[in-house]
Amino acid sequence: MSASLTPVTTRNSVRHANVFEMSEQRRDNSAEQYLAVRVIAFSREECAFDKTREHTWQEWHSFRNHVLDILSRYGSVGQMGKMPILDTYEESNDVWESTSKRPDFFVVDDDMYGHSVRIEGDCTLVKPMLLHELLMLLAPLRDWSVYMALIKGGLWVFHDRILFEGNFFADCCSVTDLYHRCALGADTPTSKC
Repeated sequence: MSASLTPVTTRNSVRHANVFEMSEQRRDNSAEQYLAVRVIAFSREECAFDKTREHTWQEWHSFRNHVLDILSRYGSVGQMGKMPILDTYEESNDVWESTSKRPDFFVVDDDMYGHSVRIEGDCTLVKPMLLHELLMLLAPLRDWSVYMALIKGGLWVFHDRILFEGNFFADCCSVTDLYHRCALGADTPTSKC
């Protein structure tokens, strides 16, 4: 299964674009697939993150816009909102608006992480459906990832795995374990693998 980020410009009053053309195969995946995603400790071998992969500004901001769509169902996002994808970066930047000065999820708005979007927030905002939605977004986008800096630790979300960083997530082996650790702030895992 493969998909790419393809910018598409529409002509409406603000000319916002819904810019992903994704395979319908993504919709065929069942929720059970995401429940069985590998949750493992961070290691260089497992981390497919590569800052040197090339992409356009439209691809990166399109991906970020979709991440914002997901996050906005679980809290406020910002500081910058979704970037309209217009003909040029300058045109897009000129009409790009901020959303929240103190968002629940601070979503980095500059393209310094390659094929990844960085999110900063409190771990209590992490819900299983949030992780599942990010996994569904990433399913056809194997070169892309989302990094969640959660004060007590970090989560790298890829299309087929979630890598955790920090002692806070030690011994977590499922999305449910990650959620319980975040929700309860527990120092011990909810289950042993």
